[in-house]
Amino acid sequence: MADKTTKQKVLELKAWMNRAIGTYAHLTHIIPKGPRQKVRDWLIDRTTDKGLQPPKAFAPRRYPYGINEYGFFMEENGLGQGARMYARCIETAGIPHRFIHLDFLEWLPQNDRTFADKLDRRPKYAVNLIHVNPDQWEEALRNYPKGNIDRHYNIGVWLWELEKLPKPWLKYLDYVDELWVPSEFIAKAIRKETYKPVCTIPYGMEVESAGTTREDFGLPEDKFIVLTMYDSNSYVHRKNPMAAIDAFTEAFAGNPEALLILKINHPKEEESAQLEARLQKAKVQYRLIRDRMPREQMNALIACCDAFISLHRSEGFGLPVAEAMALGTATVATNWSANAEFMDERSACRVGYTMVSVGDRYQHAEDGQQWAEPDIHEAAQYLKKLYENPEYREAISRAGQEHVKKALSIEKNGELMKKRLDEILLR
Repeated sequence: MADKTTKQKVLELKAWMNRAIGTYAHLTHIIPKGPRQKVRDWLIDRTTDKGLQPPKAFAPRRYPYGINEYGFFMEENGLGQGARMYARCIETAGIPHRFIHLDFLEWLPQNDRTFADKLDRRPKYAVNLIHVNPDQWEEALRNYPKGNIDRHYNIGVWLWELEKLPKPWLKYLDYVDELWVPSEFIAKAIRKETYKPVCTIPYGMEVESAGTTREDFGLPEDKFIVLTMYDSNSYVHRKNPMAAIDAFTEAFAGNPEALLILKINHPKEEESAQLEARLQKAKVQYRLIRDRMPREQMNALIACCDAFISLHRSEGFGLPVAEAMALGTATVATNWSANAEFMDERSACRVGYTMVSVGDRYQHAEDGQQWAEPDIHEAAQYLKKLYENPEYREAISRAGQEHVKKALSIEKNGELMKKRLDEILLR
């Protein structure tokens, strides 16, 4: 037998190292996270080409019917929550599945245990549903053997908040067979760039409250309480909490019966200081909350308030708006981008806007991109009406809850997933 060529030896070594990566994946529960990262990076750097390559084409009937969902299942952020909501839809629809946690964002708290006992490391089924944005695509998928992606039908779940996709994202359209997105707003942006299927499958809302009362939060029972909140990692210019403060100030300056709560997730010191300075200057009653809260407690806080306000400039879905409506809290929100898809005039106070240039105030924004500047005066009028007219507030609250329950149903959106999966795998 002829001696093996150098190329054959290299290929065999790479195959062996790829098997080692797979074995390593099953040992992560006994390897501390710091050394684990170093071992993983060492293995991957020596077994992969520089830069992730597009996967090999889908091989029908090679793998069984079902979905492997990759996502931030334990992270306390919007993408993590989105992955968990899609997972609920998959479970409810009875789709065979495996849930695979992407755990490379070590700087983010990973305290959500909802799916902790349901997570796997290896895919089993024909379809990969990969809930991660393109700017983290390589970092996420290089943690796994390439065989996890090759020959599967790969569906990306991308979240974006403007009408045009970032140019650096476009090359990753070659890595997916289609995309699922939670709003038609995102779908329209992606369809401008590809002829691949783009399916709008909204998140299925399931809100559980800890049942905490105002007294438990140390909040007064006799005040009209308005809540606004944002995550610093989602960019302060997009979430626009300053506008919510200004609208509250216009509506209630000098009124001791109204209280504004500003809840900041993952607070940044400089941003928090600027917002508090704005609140102090406004001379209104306010409470600034920076403490981390479990999801059930956060929901309880929303439910304790009389109104929720989001004067964002754009949303890819609008989770806080949907949660407030689902919890029966009267909601005031900018009537532009994705949240406008589940708000109507009966179910929410829809705030008008003018379109303005994004400029350099948002990540990846291309020249000429625009977003909404909400009408603060109209928002203030809505807040005053909710305060002065309890019957109107109750009608908005009830209609919002009913509307979201129908529009963002877990059962309904699970059926959308099942129907599309059948089209892909049973055709």
